Amino acid sequence: MKLILHFLKPYRWLCVFTILAMLLDVAGGLLVPRLTADMINIGVESGSLDYMIRKGIAMLAVTVFSGAGALLGSWLCADLSAKIGEDMRNAVYEKSLTFSAHDFEQFGTGSMITRTLNDINIIQQSVVWCIQMVLPVPAVCIMGVGMAFAIDTVMGFLLIGVTALIIVLALLVTRKASEIFGRLQRLLDRMNVVLRENLTGVRVIRAFNKEKDEERRMRKTFEDYAETAVSANLLFAGLESTAFFVINIAIVAILWIGGNRIGAGFMEIGDITALTEYSILILFYIIMAQMVIILLPRARVCIGRIREVLEK
Repeated sequence: MKLILHFLKPYRWLCVFTILAMLLDVAGGLLVPRLTADMINIGVESGSLDYMIRKGIAMLAVTVFSGAGALLGSWLCADLSAKIGEDMRNAVYEKSLTFSAHDFEQFGTGSMITRTLNDINIIQQSVVWCIQMVLPVPAVCIMGVGMAFAIDTVMGFLLIGVTALIIVLALLVTRKASEIFGRLQRLLDRMNVVLRENLTGVRVIRAFNKEKDEERRMRKTFEDYAETAVSANLLFAGLESTAFFVINIAIVAILWIGGNRIGAGFMEIGDITALTEYSILILFYIIMAQMVIILLPRARVCIGRIREVLEK
């Protein structure tokens, strides 16, 4: 984390504006369900077309500002990521120029190529995903739960329970993902080394009639990588299925409990729409954050590998 903060430091104001733009998008997304609930509770119930038109115009304005925040945030985030990647690659290259032959051989040419290209690319992607999908999660959860409590206390506690369940699942999956992605990076290094050895030693391999042996060695390297990648994809598939299950259970709980609360006079019909959208937005952001969190162990491995070069 210190390494990322070191490269982020020159662009602190760009980080601030990026986060503010993303928060504008989040606030707009959470305000639209409240406007929809008002249209149903007041406009539809009273039959006031003028009220519904005013709320519709307000909803359109909120959507425009929210969309502008999303576009601006994405552009600023991509710009920030590109600047970090450029500075990091320059730092690795300049550091490699100071290496002796022994120092360079300790890392290996294949590993240095992977660190400079693939590892830094993963770090760049992680920065973008964290800003766009992880940082907004606390704001979404706090504002969404707060709006749910403003509608009904019982529904607010329901959203808190569902959110806590998803967060626990995310932590469990992250622990498993850390091992898998760490192994993937080591296997990627191995693939680069084997490919480079086959290209540079092709004449020697032919001279000693070792083509079959090298084919088996290369196939084994690629198969190991493929098996590990399949394990990572299975983890994603299991997470996605669990997420959809939790979303649907949350919607059923809101409709069931909310129906009883409406019958008791504590809520109105439009509030069910708002609560359903709040729950979907909260769970959607948490699920997207889970996807990023699964990849963060891989990024952490990459950061460690870059630090090894810069601190050599």
